Amino acid sequence: MAPLRRRLAALSLASAFALAASACASGGGSSESAGPTTVTFWSMPYWIGQDTKVKALVDEFNASQGKVKVELTLLEWKDGRDKIKQAIAAGKGPDVWLMNNGLELDYLKAGALAPLDKLGYTAADTEKFLPLAKVDEYDGKMHGVPLYFDVDVMLYRTDVLQQYGIAAPPKTWDELKSTAATITSKSAEAGKKVAGWQFKGMDDHLNAINSTWESFLCQAGGTLTTPDFKASTQNTEAGRTAMEYMKSFYTEKISPVGTSALNGFISGDVAMFPFFQSVIANVQTGGAKTEGKWAVAPMPTGPKSGCSMVGGHSLVAGSASKNLQGAGTFMRWLASPERSAQYMDFHAIFPYDLGKVDPAVKATVDGKVKADPNWAPIFEQLARNTPDLVLQDRHAFQARWDAQKANIVAGVNGQASVDKALKTVDDLVGQALGKE
Repeated sequence: MAPLRRRLAALSLASAFALAASACASGGGSSESAGPTTVTFWSMPYWIGQDTKVKALVDEFNASQGKVKVELTLLEWKDGRDKIKQAIAAGKGPDVWLMNNGLELDYLKAGALAPLDKLGYTAADTEKFLPLAKVDEYDGKMHGVPLYFDVDVMLYRTDVLQQYGIAAPPKTWDELKSTAATITSKSAEAGKKVAGWQFKGMDDHLNAINSTWESFLCQAGGTLTTPDFKASTQNTEAGRTAMEYMKSFYTEKISPVGTSALNGFISGDVAMFPFFQSVIANVQTGGAKTEGKWAVAPMPTGPKSGCSMVGGHSLVAGSASKNLQGAGTFMRWLASPERSAQYMDFHAIFPYDLGKVDPAVKATVDGKVKADPNWAPIFEQLARNTPDLVLQDRHAFQARWDAQKANIVAGVNGQASVDKALKTVDDLVGQALGKE
């Protein structure tokens, strides 16, 4: 959806939901009093690497009981979110759908999302989630159920670091830059240049610059907005520190602009890169190219902290649905501790407090963690993060991500000055914040 159409869809959410609520309409589901409840569920294939898994889960749920029947519409990542928003704006949306952790402010302000207490959730249910689940709160109530969390971590090629005499992954910004420079220069001297580091988003995955940038901004002590969410705060000392640091990798020819971080990592042409830990599922598709040759580490700490961007996905239900109880039944099943433990198979982070789940589930999670040493650094990174950045990012989200994709890249690769890039982001985001 073009930016203008996206804005129009957002503007129409409130009126669409007012009409839908008055008519008790939703995605075409049947009344809860007329036999089995039909719940419509629209989702992108969030099980990374296995697009059929979501359908298999829905089939499993339907076979497990006879009171609720879920009808799945599987969408594509390229336009799935926009199709959902268009359907909601037209009053023809689903009962339950997939949304980024943090949720979208347009839906929340329009009253389009049902709070969990209207879906049969109790305080005892929601208290089992990790504190990061606060990213799905609005006006003191949770409006989404986390399926899993993502955090930005560092992936590194153990074979490449060992080849150049580097015993351990870098732990600070200074170590990261010196390690990357050593690999880039020494590999070039040896006749086969390997990029010591690539910032995800400065390659063929432009949208990833948002999570990358926000991680490094956070590590420099920066924020996205003021505490009241009224003004954008990237054109600051912290913003300049983060961008100058990122830019130096390109001006000093440590990193090549445009080289794919993921594909280069799989082929051995990129030694280190940052991204959400669930990218591990993609790395593992490298087979013999990557098996036994890579590992995960926490993000190198910056001048102020070692925080990083938090992502992942939640389930939400439409407040206008006729099938709120059926929707809640399905959501409690799909986002249950039992299912969330399964999502760890593609390295999704378990969203529950292990001290508050069934011992059998805890044993399953503990077993997966014990079997894979990469979980330790992932959980270390998780512990460094708070909901704050995600709650800030909720405000003027689309304007920010569009502005950052264009201007952070331009500032880092030298097409625009650092000051101009940051000022432009603040101006564009500020305009959107002023309209909220």
